[in-house]
Parts: sequence; C-alpha cells; structure tokens
Amino acid sequence: MPSGRLQQQFIRLWQCCDGQTRDTTLSELAELLSCSRRHMRTLLNTMQQQGWLSWEAEAGRGKRSRLTFLYTGLALQQQRAEDLLEQDRIEQLVQLVGDKAAVRQMLVSHLGRSFRQGRHILRVLYYRPMKNLLPGSALRRSETHMARQIFSGLTRINEENGELEADIAHHWQQLSPLHWRFFLRPGIHFHHGRELEMADVIASLQRARELPLYSHITRIQSPTAWTLDIQLSQPDRWLPWLLGYVPSMILPREWETMNNFASLPVGTGPYAVSRNNNNQLKIRAFDDYFGYRALIDEVNVWVLPDINEELSVGLTLEGPTEGEKAVESRLEEGCYYLLFDARSHRGASAEVRQWVSRILSPANLIYQAEEVYQSYWFPAYGLLPRWHHARPGRGDKPAGLESLTLTFYREHIEHRVIARMMSELLAAEQVTLNIREVSYEEWYRGETVSDIWLNSVNFTLPLDFSLFSHLYEVPLLQHCIGRDWQQDAAEWRAGEMNLAVWCQQLLSQQAIVPLIHHWLMIQGQRSMRGLRMNTLGWFDFKSAWFAPPEP
Repeated sequence: MPSGRLQQQFIRLWQCCDGQTRDTTLSELAELLSCSRRHMRTLLNTMQQQGWLSWEAEAGRGKRSRLTFLYTGLALQQQRAEDLLEQDRIEQLVQLVGDKAAVRQMLVSHLGRSFRQGRHILRVLYYRPMKNLLPGSALRRSETHMARQIFSGLTRINEENGELEADIAHHWQQLSPLHWRFFLRPGIHFHHGRELEMADVIASLQRARELPLYSHITRIQSPTAWTLDIQLSQPDRWLPWLLGYVPSMILPREWETMNNFASLPVGTGPYAVSRNNNNQLKIRAFDDYFGYRALIDEVNVWVLPDINEELSVGLTLEGPTEGEKAVESRLEEGCYYLLFDARSHRGASAEVRQWVSRILSPANLIYQAEEVYQSYWFPAYGLLPRWHHARPGRGDKPAGLESLTLTFYREHIEHRVIARMMSELLAAEQVTLNIREVSYEEWYRGETVSDIWLNSVNFTLPLDFSLFSHLYEVPLLQHCIGRDWQQDAAEWRAGEMNLAVWCQQLLSQQAIVPLIHHWLMIQGQRSMRGLRMNTLGWFDFKSAWFAPPEP
C-alpha cells in the first residue's frame, strides 16, 4: 500500500505536468516539487514501481529524460479519497478534494452500514461539529442526545415513553418529603478504566447544585457503602427524574484536570468518545458497560458544514441505495418561537409585542417561505403541537418604531432563513430588522440585551417534567421574562403546577410567541432494526442493530 504522502506527491506532479508526457530533467522536476534531485530520483523510482508512470532517464549534459504518465492524478485522487473515507479521515479528505460539494457526494455514498474487521459501524452525516459534550453546560439538541449515550445518571429516563428506569442506582426510596435514599451498583467502570466511586457521584451532584434546577438540594452524603442520601429544602416529586437528566450525569471527579474534557469526555455510558474534531465525532461501544452492551460497535458522525440547506431537514444515515431507503418522521414536541426581552424598552412594550406578533405570525412566515420549507414547517399556536394557546396579534404599528434587534445563535441554518423572512416582512412595514448572531453559550447565558430573540426548543419525555425543567434551566428566559421563577419552581416540584395554564400565561403576555413546529426526519435503512426516533430527532444507538442480508 503506497503512503498517502507519495500519492499526494504524484497528484501534484501530474497536475504540474497537466498529465502530459514530456521531455524534462531531474532538476526541473525537483524544482516543481520543491525537493532535492536525489529525493526526486527516489520518488520517480518508487512511483514507477507502483505502475503510475514511466521514467526513461538519459545520462549526459544536455540530454533530456522522458516522463510518461501511466495513471491519471484524478484516478489516484479518487483512490486516495476512498482510502481516507475508509479510515474516517474526513479532515484530510476535505483538504485533498477541496470542493465541499464533491466531498459531500462522496460522504453520502459511504453512509449507513459498514462492516469492518467483524465490527458493525454506522455512519451519519451532520451539518455541524459537536465540540461541547459536558453535562451541566449549555448543550444543544444533538449534544444532549450524545451526552445520553456517553454518560449515566443515578436514574435513566426512557426516551420512548418517559418512564423512569434504574441506571447507576438500582433502587431508591423517599424516606420523608425532604429526604431520598438511592442504592448504587458496585463495579461500574469509567471509559478510561477507573472504577466508579461514591466520591465521583457526590462530586457530580455537588456540581449540579449550582444550577437552578438542583439548588434546593441541601445535603448529599453516603451513610453506608453504595448508599446515597439526598436532603432537600423543599419537597420535589421530580427528584428521581432530575437525577436522570443530563445536567446531573456522573463525571469522574478529576474531570477538570483531564485534557479537553468537554470535547473528549469520559463517562460510564454505553459509548465512549474516541475522536471529536471539526470534521468528525466517533464513539465506540464500551465493552465494560454495566448494562447491555451496544449492538452497533461504532458510530461515526461525519461533519461537513457550509453545505446544502437540505441537510438541516433531518438526520442522514445512508446514501441513495435503491430499495433500502426508509424515512421516519415526527412532528417535534416543541417549536421555534420569538422571545421578547423585557430588559429592552421595545421588547417590554405591550404595543410592540402585539404588532410584531401580528406581522410575524406563523401564517405570514409560512406563506413567505420557499416551498422546500413549507413541506416540513407547521404553524405553531402553542409550545406543543396539541396546544392552541396563542392569540392573534393586533393593533397598528407603534409610533416611532423604526428598527428592532433580533438575536439568535450561530450554526443553525433555519434561524437564518426565518430571520431573513422576518426582515422582509418588517421592511414592508418600514421597520429595519438588525440581525445579530451569537454563540450558543452567549445565547444560553442571555447576558446581553436584544429586543427579540429567535429560539427553538425540543422537549423530551415525559413532557410534564421537561416542559418546565427545560425553560427554567435556561438563564436567558429568566432574564427576559419578569416573573417569580422560584415560586414557579416550588409549585412544579410539589406537583401543584398546571403546565398548560402556566404556558398559556407566558403566551398571553406575548413574552413567548410560537412560530413553527418542525418535522424531524431520519433517512435510514430498512436493514436497521430497533430504530425509533426520539423527540430530539435521533435514536438510541445502543438499542439499534443491523439485520443480516437475505441469504
């Protein structure tokens, strides 16, 4: 097998000579490749042994040797690209080919199932990298899903039905309204080999206490081996679910000293991260996982940003294989929505909120959208598809309103599409929309002020748990919506909150204005079994498997 370096040098030589036979000298070729005459002679001999070219050397002053190409640089480039694909070296592939559209076509043709050295490998194409997988930080929808595959909590929330299941804790009980006890499994190992200890669990939960959702935890202690007691300042019927929620998943207590932990985290879950960069996220089944070992040995998420917008429609698991292609879809439990910022005088104005809600109504946006978006957008009149809480905006344009500032987070194609449509609708009313893009971390913290924020949310099951917990855990919403969030949290924890009424209150003030429900899609393979889409638009990797081909 020739080295990649030799292949690159041949391609470069072929390009410099336009693939044509020529009479030349060793010195001229060495100058083309910026190397010594001696190294050039070695290269030519090696390439000739590979059967790529013929080098007829002529000795003597003034004599010119003949270089004849027997293989095209394009063919070798294709072969090199195939090798890089098989090795999952996407970054080098982009550098080799240069044209991202061509790279995308090559990637799509290699998606789906692969069987290498007795291992089942799933390849997925995605539109952006996932460099932050740290529980308890600002995680987007796909990062949240990946964290569920990598980490374990004391409990686990079944993503298909929302039911609570055992995980690191095999049993638990409520000793009093403010005192819970959890019994932990022994013999659990982290991906880097160390055995899980009670100190890891306590350190992880102490860290989670800094977050609003966990701020009512007052004491965490272990009275006996593998027994954990948690004491609260107020009753919380949702505590077992909170301990299966991503922010409280268990990390090794030395995580802060580990190199690049957010991108290359170490957990105790069914999959371990083996590579994570701008071009690829690779996770491998953890053989020492304490539960059922995953059936797919390796999942490779290939990242190719700045590609066709159609990739944002859903998850692509395979290329255009006739007869095998299948699409699974569901309407998201959530929506795109506008959030008015009460810290801004325009965002706080009831008159502005009413008028903007009328101009940027779901019907107006979908009417303005291109046909490709209309096919998988659905007008939203509540945070959930089954709810119709929003009331139509009304009123005339407020006097003196000439501009508005809209902020959203980067690396989200549809945010840009929606913002562009909003800009056009407002421009027709002589209002300039100033669009500002920030990082997801900046969006999440919400420390800057904007008249309006464009957001999206995907709630997980059970909805009674995630509806409040997701909105409450995002600092941006507490900055923008002036209400007694701590009182709301106490009611929710006590099981006294009517979530439909609570959400309706947010919408009645136009603090939140639902815009669009989005169809989530997975383009997969009929040969894959156990693939059931969750509310995040992904599926549980450890439960999926490939059916063998028909005999």
